[in-house]
Amino acid sequence: MSEKRPGREQEDLVDGLEGIPVEGAGGQSTTASNDAEACYVPPPTTLHYHHPSPLPLIYSPHPLPSFSIAYETWGRLNADGSNAILLHTGLSASSHVASGGNGVAGETSGKKGWWEDFVGPGKSVDTDKFFVICTNVVGGCFGSTGPSSQWPHGEEGERWATRFPMVGLFDMVRAQLSLLDSLGIHKLYASIGSSMGGMQSLALAYLEPERVGRVASISASGRSGLGGVGMRFAQRSEIATITYRSGPEWETRFGRKMLSETLDPATGKKAVGVPSLAPDFLIETYLDHQGERFCLTYDANSMIYLSKAMDLFDMTEEALVALADKFKEAYPDEERPFPYPSHDAVSTGLSTSDNGNKHVTSSSGKKHASTFIPTSKSPHLQSLSRGLTRLRSIPTLVLGVQSDVLFPVEQQRELADALKLAGNEQVTYYELGGVWGHDTFLLDVQGVGGAIRGFLH
Repeated sequence: MSEKRPGREQEDLVDGLEGIPVEGAGGQSTTASNDAEACYVPPPTTLHYHHPSPLPLIYSPHPLPSFSIAYETWGRLNADGSNAILLHTGLSASSHVASGGNGVAGETSGKKGWWEDFVGPGKSVDTDKFFVICTNVVGGCFGSTGPSSQWPHGEEGERWATRFPMVGLFDMVRAQLSLLDSLGIHKLYASIGSSMGGMQSLALAYLEPERVGRVASISASGRSGLGGVGMRFAQRSEIATITYRSGPEWETRFGRKMLSETLDPATGKKAVGVPSLAPDFLIETYLDHQGERFCLTYDANSMIYLSKAMDLFDMTEEALVALADKFKEAYPDEERPFPYPSHDAVSTGLSTSDNGNKHVTSSSGKKHASTFIPTSKSPHLQSLSRGLTRLRSIPTLVLGVQSDVLFPVEQQRELADALKLAGNEQVTYYELGGVWGHDTFLLDVQGVGGAIRGFLH
């Protein structure tokens, strides 16, 4: 007898669980919609920015010859250009963060985005007040230049594929800065990102801190931990979806329900069926279905390149100095060099007196004894603090989730503590509960959305 694969009717059974109310932060009921499950399908049309000049790359002596960025905008830019917010995406997202975008076709404007409940008139990121920009990153596959783009040295239709150069998160935000230049935006009101985007929000503020008014880093870190590196390697080996959610959520949504079970219509009792070696538990059919959706709509090479860029992200002093040295050697005449960590802050920003009390240098430049005792026990804390001194004057929101296994809360605690030790006196740290794991930033409108709203206003 052949094993039965889940058909469309069974897939509907799995998908139908997406709309059930799930208890969120504070006991409130928040609905997890099917749209938040995956954002792999690109919008039909977006806005495009083409940069004809080469983009210098931190890991390559050869720049990207030229590049395009797919992006969308919402709201209106005010007269002095001071109300712009740049949203950075996670690994697999397109630029379509919400419906109602400016200047795009109706089929795009009317389509719900991956952060639909967070961005819009009167929402956490209020488009009645702010001009919101979201891009697909360089290296992605939803309209921006990446491995699936035309290879400039090949025949028509020949793709970059693995000939595409290695790109880092700093390269991605450097490209975004070029877009901001073209839009006439000299300083952002805020730079906000989750997951890979939370790393990008930090990277952009490091490159040009004078152009960022606020930073929000959600479910991210200032330095990729080895646990995350290992999990992303596993993701590249086909088990991506598992790491984005948590065990308790699986229990709530699926329990031990199986497709092989039957229900007696007369008694309403569940009867044990004949188990199948094919996906049988609802959790198995869900993961199988999600993996198939991902493979059919997301370029595998983009997955490899972007997840590797996350692995490489490290804002400790030693790592940043090494990158600055490498970039200077490869591009000695670049107008926008890769900056070194602030040397005056490196030498005085964190020291230990004879009695063991920690001292920090505040944004005003005054050295004072700190009553702040870091909760992080990370051996990299002091180096990360020295690496983050360029962000010491920028109000920063750091948000972590206790059920996140991809970016454990220890990494957000480390980031918040490092910023404070670097002299940043405007750090806001939130730690959320809930069962959604890493995908909490897509689903918890009350917890995540409330934190963002308060931080922006």
